[in-house]
Amino acid sequence: MAKKEKPSIRQVKIYSIVTLILIVVGSAISYWTAGRIEFYTNAVMHTSEVLQRTNELYSSILERETNIRGYVITGNEQFLTNYRQSKINADVLLTQLQNLTLDNGVQQNNIEELRGLINARVRTFEATIAYFKEHGNLEGFLDPSKASNALNGYSMIKNVVLRINDVENNLFQERNQNLINNINALPFIVGLISLFSITIGLVTFFSIYQYNKAQIVADNDRIIFQEKLKDQINLLDESNKELEQFAYIASHDLQEPLRKITSFSDLLKEQYADKLEGDGELYLNRITAASIRMRRLITDLLEYSRAGKIENEQIKEVKLSKIISEMLEDVEVAIQDKSAKITLGNLPKVYGAETEYRQVFQNLISNSIKFSKPDTDPEISITAEEAGLDLVKKFPTLTREKKYHLIKVSDNGIGFNKEYADRIFSIFQRLHGKKDYEGTGIGLSITRKIIEKNGGVIFAESNPSEGATFNILLPFITT
Repeated sequence: MAKKEKPSIRQVKIYSIVTLILIVVGSAISYWTAGRIEFYTNAVMHTSEVLQRTNELYSSILERETNIRGYVITGNEQFLTNYRQSKINADVLLTQLQNLTLDNGVQQNNIEELRGLINARVRTFEATIAYFKEHGNLEGFLDPSKASNALNGYSMIKNVVLRINDVENNLFQERNQNLINNINALPFIVGLISLFSITIGLVTFFSIYQYNKAQIVADNDRIIFQEKLKDQINLLDESNKELEQFAYIASHDLQEPLRKITSFSDLLKEQYADKLEGDGELYLNRITAASIRMRRLITDLLEYSRAGKIENEQIKEVKLSKIISEMLEDVEVAIQDKSAKITLGNLPKVYGAETEYRQVFQNLISNSIKFSKPDTDPEISITAEEAGLDLVKKFPTLTREKKYHLIKVSDNGIGFNKEYADRIFSIFQRLHGKKDYEGTGIGLSITRKIIEKNGGVIFAESNPSEGATFNILLPFITT
């Protein structure tokens, strides 16, 4: 039976993001649709207002016709007053219509045509009023052509008004239909988005539930694993302590027979050198050399086992320039023998133990002097600068939020192939034979152990015959 796949936090995040996107999209669409509803509502109301003003204008025109007839029939000045008022009303309504239809070129043309017809009709009315006031009647003024023109003028006004209403009625129907469509679409859109959001939300909730459930199981497993790991660490610590005691005792026990071998070898050489025949003296010298090499190896092993185990009370701020200068005085003879030139830059203060850092730089400088070119005086420089973030990121053991010093120990020695850049820090690793260069191959291993113990890293860069550079990254001192 296949194991049920547990939801990952990545899936939960994806579901949550999808839900959020759906909610945002739904809100945006709803907002857009609500905007469209408002737009078409205003458009419908605008069209209704135009129709209302058109009807009021037409009523004003009819009222004016009626007042003129009443005046010429009865001579009552009240009809004339009403006529003047209806004329003013008509002018106001025409201006309002023109302002309401600024975005409609067709209606603007219709209104201008209507204004011309109304003005022509008004001129006829004004001529009629003037004649009536002068003669008291319209005899001799009216004739069949004027009557026909009056009817045609009124008919044309009516046709233009109807044309304006037709345009606005069509706009009203179109806008009203759009309004209805948007009103009907809004609940569907909101409902659909809500359905998807609720569905994805439920899936997200279920995934979170399953994830939390899996996390509880994982936490329990982790607690059990941590307990087992703690037990293993305790066992390992006990084993390391026993190994350290064993190494210390064994090394001291080994030192005694080695001293005896060396002493007896020296006695044999002093007292019986003239009696040794053949390769006897050669064998004796080899025994002595092997004993010395064995003693040096045991001493280096003891130093390696102790490296990085300085007691906490000895940890403090260390001024590198001071301890390196003191160390150089101790190895002054070896420096003079090789005519070595050592240059110190502006070196920082770091956190650690003085004896450990003294050992680090003594190992590095001793290596540079040892592996110098036969025909060239050694030149060694020690400089420091702030390490760039790109360099820090290359080492997973370093913390990106911290600042680090980059300390470089460079020489002009024989160098080595790039492929050995990491191998040289392994214990007992040698790139050259014992006959060419003395040593046990432990010095750089001790150096790396001390640097890593103090929260840093060390790596080497080199090419054959081009010297070597040992780069040390150590954290800034934080206050």
